[in-house]
Amino acid sequence: MFIPLATAVLLGLATPLAHADDSNPPDGLLRPNAEEAADVIAALTGLEQMRAEMTVTLGTCVPALEAQHPGQIACTFALKVGAGSSESQADFYKIDDEWQAQPSVSQDLLPFPDPAL
Repeated sequence: MFIPLATAVLLGLATPLAHADDSNPPDGLLRPNAEEAADVIAALTGLEQMRAEMTVTLGTCVPALEAQHPGQIACTFALKVGAGSSESQADFYKIDDEWQAQPSVSQDLLPFPDPAL
């Protein structure tokens, strides 16, 4: 199948946009959007000073093991700061309409590396 270069470029540009706000996915798990995820991952990792340079993309999300908060989910995420990137997992949950993140104990439920990332 042949795809014209212009179409391929547009599809490549649209892919990150499709993942930028996945807060209401078909699996029914409420999750933070890209900005919210980056804010709480910056706080979790102690990288608040680098937040302006940081992007976070969520991958696979599942209900968290040992959840301590209603709606707590465990997700893989890709963290990019400058030219560097890393893949990890964290739990996300809301308290008073504000997203929070904490280290996850659900690693065995999440793919690594995650093909969704």
